[in-house]
Parts: sequence; C-alpha cells; structure tokens
Amino acid sequence: MSREASIKNSLILAFLILTVFFLISGNSAAEESERNPVPIHLNFKESAMFSPETSGDSERMAMEEKYSSHEQNPGAGTPADTRNKGDWTKMGEWQSDKVIFDVTLNNVIFNLWWVEDPDDTDYDAALDLRWTVFVEGVEIFQFTDEDENRECEKSRDNPCEYVQTPTDTFPSTTLTQGQLISLKVEMKAFQSIYIYYDNFSRDSGMKVDADAIKFGDTSISGQTLSFEFVEAWPTNCNEAMQGNFITLILGSGNELDNNLQKSGYPKVEKGKKYTLNGTEYDSERITWIIDDEYEKLEQTMISFSYARKSSSTAEPTMINVADKLISSSGDEEEGALGSLPGFEFVAAISALFATSFIRRKV
Repeated sequence: MSREASIKNSLILAFLILTVFFLISGNSAAEESERNPVPIHLNFKESAMFSPETSGDSERMAMEEKYSSHEQNPGAGTPADTRNKGDWTKMGEWQSDKVIFDVTLNNVIFNLWWVEDPDDTDYDAALDLRWTVFVEGVEIFQFTDEDENRECEKSRDNPCEYVQTPTDTFPSTTLTQGQLISLKVEMKAFQSIYIYYDNFSRDSGMKVDADAIKFGDTSISGQTLSFEFVEAWPTNCNEAMQGNFITLILGSGNELDNNLQKSGYPKVEKGKKYTLNGTEYDSERITWIIDDEYEKLEQTMISFSYARKSSSTAEPTMINVADKLISSSGDEEEGALGSLPGFEFVAAISALFATSFIRRKV
C-alpha cells in the first residue's frame, strides 16, 4: 500500500473514531442535563419566605395569624350585627429565593390551612380567596375563588385545609437563573379567620410541577447506599431527612425510618458537581446504611419529596436505584469526560491508532 493510501485510510479511521466519540459524548451530555418535571410544594415560611423546604419537626408549632375584612352594614334601621365582607384584605406575600438555574413551572394547586374564629359572632364565613403569582414583581397569574358555602367551624387546634386547582390554566412560566417567584394571598369573609403555615402538617402554599431538581447518581459501597441531587431552590436537606420526606424503600418493600438509622446515618453531605446547561453545580449527597446483608441494594427505590408523604398536593417521586447506579470505586470527583459511557473503549482505539500511525511514520 502506498504512503498516500495509508495516510488516507488513517484519516478515515480517525474521522470514524471522532464521530463515535462525539456521538457518545453528545448522548451523555443530554442525559447529564436531563430534568423531568416533578411536583414541588412551595411553602409559606416564617419571615415571608416561599420555599420547597418543609419543617421536619412534627412538634414545631405552626405560624398562626388572624385576619378579618367584614364591616357593619350602614343605614338606619339596620340590625347592629348585620355585616358585609368588606374589601379584599392582604394576608401576606411570600417570596422565594432566586433560582440557581432555569426552571419551568406548570400546573399549580393552591392550599391553605384555616379556621373560623370561634370567638367571633356566629356567622358562616363564606370565605373568598384571591391568589396572585408574581415573577420578579410582575404579575403573571391571578385566581379568585368565591364560595358562599365555604366555612370551617372546627377548633384552632384542628383547622380545615382548603385545596383548589384554578379554573383558568396557569401559563407555562420559566424562571431564568437569578429570578424569584412570589405569591400574594387575600381574603374576604363575613367572619374573622385564623390561618396556619410553616410546620409539618400545616403546609400552606402552592404546588407546581417544575423541573427544579436534577436527580444524580446512586452508588453502593458495602452496606451503604448514596444518592445525589441538585436543586434549583436551596433547602435544608436535614429537615427532609428528619421528616422522612426522602426515604429508602428496600427490595422487600420495607421503608427505612431515617430516625432509626445507626448513629451518623443517614449522612447528609456535599456531593460531586453536575453540569446543567454548561454550568457546574454542587449536589447534595444522602447516604443510608442497611443492616440486613441479605437485602439487594440495587433493587431498592428512593422516595423523594419535600413534604410529608400524606400531603394533599405533592406526591413523592419514585427513583429506581439501578437506573442511576455507578461504580463506587475510583475518584467520585472525576470530570464528565472520564465518566462517559464507552470512553475507555474510544480512548483505547484512539491510542492504538496513534501508536500504529507513529510506527508507520518511523
């Protein structure tokens, strides 16, 4: 074979190798940045914060606030206790942290824990609610819910939960990196009411479907299993662990109680970095220890939520450990290139090609 033909064949081989490599790396990058929408409940928090974080302490007292809008009806001969609902009264405007990467929101549900004031004059509240959503202070959606039959005559220790899907379609909305969302809630009623929020079971707020979480790798080492994820809104992961919002479901069907794990577990720590849209982000890593040596850890599932499992608005997302399982050996912090599927194969072929080409030149 002539030297020109040999070089030509070598160039063709190099082109094929590079094509395969970029196809593999392209597919891996798509998987790396994949985020599917999951239900997330944004909670009203103390200090007017709006966050996916739910208090994991079941003994924490809920925030309780009293509001009223009603007025006496004017006019001669009107009974003294006759009322109208008055004007819309603002109960609060809760504001989120800025998102650390772009997030798309869809399909909202509003919920509120409330009760009529048991010490007020005995009226049916007929509570009306108005919900207004803002992005960076600009209104994007408003839902007014009026119901002459809405009442709650329970006690302050046992309030009612209002849950409502808007009649109008919530517009698909993208928060770009650095933007925030806020929610203003207003009321009108014939009676004073109390509202409750920011504890384990009084999780008032707004549920959205959002691609705000990147589920990362899982790994198994001995009797421990680790799971990583990246979140758009920062939260205290320890709250989720204390409340059993994020749990491990074994192959036998048993769900681990995080609070019954051995001392030091579940372990919450900083995980490796993940790339989303060309930017690297730190992940959270949770590690459980499984006492039963007969359990097949690769058959377990992770139940992921920011709220209690019995929440009326956000069901847990189930993640198969095997789908995201990586080897626990080697450097966990290695870059994306070294972890590409087939990278070792491509690298080996490239090395053989380079060696043969050098020999031909010599």
